[in-house]
Amino acid sequence: MKRPWYAHSVETVRRRLGQAPPRGPAPAFELRAPSVQNAVDLFEGQWATDLSDVLPGIEAGPHRMFTDHRPRQAAERLGTAGRIDGLSVLELGPLEGAHTWQLEQLGAAEVLGVEANATAFLKCLVVKEALGSARSRFMLGDFSEFLRGGGRRFDLIFASGVLYHMADPLDLVALICAASDRCFVWTHYYDPARCPDRTPHAASLGGYEAVYHRRPYDPKGGRFWGGNRDIASWMDRDAILGAFRHFGLDRVEVIEEAPDHVNGPAFTFVARRTGAG
Repeated sequence: MKRPWYAHSVETVRRRLGQAPPRGPAPAFELRAPSVQNAVDLFEGQWATDLSDVLPGIEAGPHRMFTDHRPRQAAERLGTAGRIDGLSVLELGPLEGAHTWQLEQLGAAEVLGVEANATAFLKCLVVKEALGSARSRFMLGDFSEFLRGGGRRFDLIFASGVLYHMADPLDLVALICAASDRCFVWTHYYDPARCPDRTPHAASLGGYEAVYHRRPYDPKGGRFWGGNRDIASWMDRDAILGAFRHFGLDRVEVIEEAPDHVNGPAFTFVARRTGAG
């Protein structure tokens, strides 16, 4: 007997997402009454974000990203009176859309989130639909390649938790600086006392020289929330700030330092171009 079209479709999606095939027939239909929880349960056990702060009663992940203070920090430093009213925002790696929603609530005229992780992208769509976000949209793809394509500038780029996942972070910094006059960054950085077993590699781009401290990782598995390459290159703190200055966002303000962060030293900063306000 010919297999139904939906069985092939579900299996294709699962392969693209790196998920193991289910035991028995593919669950092509939902038998419960429609609800947000049904959509959330499509990714049961794979959520990072606690959705209950904005969707009471919904069970998802453990981390309260909808109350995270980083979008507010971006608005306070790069907006007006703690708001980003009317600004176009490019968000790099939105993960599950929690920061996206906050940026919209802070007044952004548009938030475009570019996400390379197919599972995370679909979760962003679930969150967008559940919250009725009207000024946010998501695209599936590599944000470096999106920026490399050019043709579009943004009032603000929001880059929280992405720089330290890059195989070539200088390339990303240069692309950010070419696409906007303002950027918010939260990232880990290299410290030899906290980051053992890294391999140093000399790196240079556009006349700027740095050292990459590399580590391998496997970008597979349902709970992997990193980059889409098999290595990550960390730079030291001063090299990161120097790169933004070199590529044109020369006014840099460090907001927070977290040298004892459990996952490695981290800091938060904003960078803007002189004359950008």
